[in-house]
Amino acid sequence: MLRSLRQKSESKRSRACGLVVFSVGGQRIAARAEEVGGVSHWPPTMSVPSETPFVKSVARRGKEVLPVFDFAARLNVHVQGTAPLCLVVKHEDGPMAICVDEEIPALQMVEPSAVQPYNGPDPDIVATYVGEADRIPVYSLATLGKVGAGKTST
Repeated sequence: MLRSLRQKSESKRSRACGLVVFSVGGQRIAARAEEVGGVSHWPPTMSVPSETPFVKSVARRGKEVLPVFDFAARLNVHVQGTAPLCLVVKHEDGPMAICVDEEIPALQMVEPSAVQPYNGPDPDIVATYVGEADRIPVYSLATLGKVGAGKTST
């Protein structure tokens, strides 16, 4: 359920880095491909008591129960579409689910020069990717929601 878009020539493929581009609330967002564990239809969720910011429910995927990180609330937007998707994140505390817009995420192989360091106020953003017509924030899904998450290169 993941589209693949190639950029630049195949000869430079070994230098390219993989980014998954998806949208939440109509906002395009990117993440390192190695931090994404899969994409599926959005499963039913159940509310749970939690003091963890933006984690207020769990989702069942087969035999797995995943905490749900409410990325839309974190961005102060609402997920768009009638058939949202589940992005499984390889978080350092264990896998978790994020509800994303119904547009199928795309795997893009990009040249390192298209990814620029980010030095803004959002601790979850590690870089920005200069796409076709816009600048897309690259979030660290492995450390999402951890205050003061360290900046790492893509």
